[in-house]
Amino acid sequence: MLSVNDFPALNATLNAGAAVCLCLGWFFIRRGRREAHRAAMLAAVALSTAFLTCYLIYHAQVGSVRFTGQGPIRTVYFAVLLSHTVLAAAVPVLALITLVRA
Repeated sequence: MLSVNDFPALNATLNAGAAVCLCLGWFFIRRGRREAHRAAMLAAVALSTAFLTCYLIYHAQVGSVRFTGQGPIRTVYFAVLLSHTVLAAAVPVLALITLVRA
């Protein structure tokens, strides 16, 4: 059974696996291997879905963690957080549109 402390490593592993699948998909499509590309893309979607599920479970248990940094790094942190939050909200919708069109 997984504990809440296991989720960050699991999330990183799932994200890394999705990134590898995306790179493989690019490699396959550049060489005209459409079926291998399709399989890699579907694996990336599955891993990303598993990541999102685990991420939501983790944060439902842990909640928000306040950033305690001060100075210029605080501005950088919140700028990255804002862009990350907007993109994270858009990606599931865009991914679903892409899957339907593919």
